[in-house]
Amino acid sequence: MTRCWNPILSLFLAFILFAAETVSAQVTTASRDAFPLPEVLKPNVEFWKNVYARYSEREVVIHDSRELHLVYEVVHLDSLFRGARVSSRLEWKKVDQIKKHYKTILLRLARMRKINLASLRGDERRVAALFGPATTPKQFRDAAKRLRGQSGLRERFRIGLIRSGLYLSRMREIFESEGVPLELLMLPHVESSFNYRAYSKLGAAGLWQFTRSTGRQYMKINYNVDQRLDPLIATRSAARLLKKNYETLGAWPLAITAYNHGRGGMKRAKRKFGKDIGKIVRYYSSRTFGFASRNFYSEFLAAFNVATNYRKHFGELTFQQPTEFEEFTIPDYVTVKTLLSKLDLSHEEFKSYNPALRNPVLQSRRRIPRHFPLRVPKREGIDIASMYAGISSAQKYGKQVTPEWHKIRTGENLSQIARRYRVRLSELMAANNIRNAHRIYAGQNLQIPYGGRTPRVRTLARTVTPPAKETTLADASDLTPSDKTVLDVPRTVRLDEPVPEARKTATPGASEGVGYISARPQASRPLDAVQRQNLKMVAVRELEAKIETVDEIMAMALPGDYVEMTRDMTVRVVAAPKIEMMHESFRDLDMPQNGQVMVEPDETLGHFADWLGIQTYKLRRVNRMAYTTPIRIGQRLWLSFENVTPEEFHRRRVEYHQGIEEDFYRNFRVQGEMAYTIRTGDSIWYICNRNFEIPHWLLKKHNPDRDLGRLIAGQEITIPLVEARFPDDVLNN
Repeated sequence: MTRCWNPILSLFLAFILFAAETVSAQVTTASRDAFPLPEVLKPNVEFWKNVYARYSEREVVIHDSRELHLVYEVVHLDSLFRGARVSSRLEWKKVDQIKKHYKTILLRLARMRKINLASLRGDERRVAALFGPATTPKQFRDAAKRLRGQSGLRERFRIGLIRSGLYLSRMREIFESEGVPLELLMLPHVESSFNYRAYSKLGAAGLWQFTRSTGRQYMKINYNVDQRLDPLIATRSAARLLKKNYETLGAWPLAITAYNHGRGGMKRAKRKFGKDIGKIVRYYSSRTFGFASRNFYSEFLAAFNVATNYRKHFGELTFQQPTEFEEFTIPDYVTVKTLLSKLDLSHEEFKSYNPALRNPVLQSRRRIPRHFPLRVPKREGIDIASMYAGISSAQKYGKQVTPEWHKIRTGENLSQIARRYRVRLSELMAANNIRNAHRIYAGQNLQIPYGGRTPRVRTLARTVTPPAKETTLADASDLTPSDKTVLDVPRTVRLDEPVPEARKTATPGASEGVGYISARPQASRPLDAVQRQNLKMVAVRELEAKIETVDEIMAMALPGDYVEMTRDMTVRVVAAPKIEMMHESFRDLDMPQNGQVMVEPDETLGHFADWLGIQTYKLRRVNRMAYTTPIRIGQRLWLSFENVTPEEFHRRRVEYHQGIEEDFYRNFRVQGEMAYTIRTGDSIWYICNRNFEIPHWLLKKHNPDRDLGRLIAGQEITIPLVEARFPDDVLNN
């Protein structure tokens, strides 16, 4: 057992990090040498200081993405919409219109032979004055391509300062033990605002925003545990990564930038420009060295400046106090439910002390892994060792739960499957992140939650007419009364209400001005001419009839379905649009065929080696791959099953991808779709990482019939529109 938080160290660290009113008072000569501020970066650092300490989250700075001192306007969102609260998507559409306004001005200035400020008026004169009289037409044209909007972060930075008190004393101990400069403890202000629950759209997680691929080099990341979310374990991993970067690159500015851009990328930059971070930021060009990488060191310096002068910007602050806890290494596999039955501790409190445990373990669908360092608050009445000794041996296990999987057949529904495996419908839905039991489809893989039993007799599922596509929704009509209660099905709707615009645009094949309505019970009455005009067939379930009353529609429709009608009064009951199905379920992966699989997004050769229980070089040898050759998405990869069965390999692989999607859907929702036309020079990496900041696997899920590895200019793809579920707990890149 270890007592980890030391109040004296906490006060000492508070003095070291926050008492100084200026950077020069805090940083020694050695530190200034270690973290230089080149003249060329001073405007960038000043810009980020304003973002962190001056501009509110309700303000958007319209600026040049390379010359950060060129600020065209600070947009006040509340004034823009006269105090009305609108969706963030609408706000950014308005910001985009303002950016287009300045783009028009810059292009107009580029067409002028000579800039005469006296002849210009309004925004044109102000923009021209920003650049100066010696600006060339090319410089104006280039600036027109670099317009960017940046939200202020004053409120978020202030909150980050307050909650940093929870961790800094222990983080200081970790950095000192690893031999890493304490100044780097300011990086979480840039990465996550000291929010250990932060999760980005592209899958970076925790206080230090580790990606899965980088994090797995230092921490355990699997379906049961994600140590990126543990502030202390992630801090030690960050210290080791930063130290490795420094040992490789020889300068802290390069090591810090490599934290964002990658060690390999910075080695290439160093070969061109040496250790001069100013030249690298100014002149280094790479497909992946974008705005975030180019500004990362400047953001760090700005965050350090603001944090060490916090009174100047935020006044007096009351920092959260560190907590004390006991740590106990679990010798067996045991469920959280069993532990909490012995501990005087709430589920939420247990979760907060053990943030690395993922939901399947916290919900007792999986067991806490053996040798896991369990934490409980240090307080009288809790003796975790004695408590654990009192747990019955029947509740301690020698291995982890191995889940069973079920592939949905055409005609099956969740209620049938739950009864078949003797589990509750609600548990089956929770285990598979299904929020609407009607949004399942033939071919979907379901994980049977812990506690379910293999059916004694495996009977064939009820069959219906084969669907036209593999993604046709499975039948969800065979529900018991108790199941319907779980589903929380809405019961009323007006047939004459306007059709939401979002649903019109999200429906494949829908014509302009045509919508559909939700099929839910209502009193019987004939459809009038207006209602008939507003209904139209869009697709898919083969159930047709002539109707005159709403009751007849309800006889055919399932709760949550949609009703459509042709001009001759032929009606079809249609499942919800594709977007509703996609963001409620996990993607499916095929079992290995003839010893091969196709590489999916987020997979590396190291992952395949781990799942197969072999070393990476064996996989390279089997596939005749050179040491430096990476695997590609869509590539056929030969496997070696010398240590695991194909079924066990498949289980591990599916769990990896399911964990990624569970984390994503817990933090984000897909609100709709938009069409995007491929432009010359577009790549799938650029579209996902730069244009829309969405994971590759999500884009692939919304384009099942597209070969995203072979994009053609003029081709149209579907872009899912993503927004945060909990804006304060996630980090939007």
